[in-house]
Amino acid sequence: MFLRIKKIVAVSAAIVLIVAWFASGLLENTYVNYPRAPNPGEGRTVPYAIKGIVVYITEGQQQLLSWLKWIEIGCGVIAALVILIHRGDPFRSTK
Repeated sequence: MFLRIKKIVAVSAAIVLIVAWFASGLLENTYVNYPRAPNPGEGRTVPYAIKGIVVYITEGQQQLLSWLKWIEIGCGVIAALVILIHRGDPFRSTK
């Protein structure tokens, strides 16, 4: 039973990690086309460095990127802990 729980936790953490990673990458590639000067009318006043340039995003977009980064870190740590607890591959047969 404990092995099955470890497998479910590891797969869930890996899936969430990959989804968050792709979402942050997609958002960052979208932000490259944003203005390079602050635009208070649209609320884009937070500087954000990406791919060697500085663009301006909204506070909500910055918070979303921050959440995605913490989700990636947390899921990576959980996946690593499952591997350490299992002492290797949790999907390896015990036979």
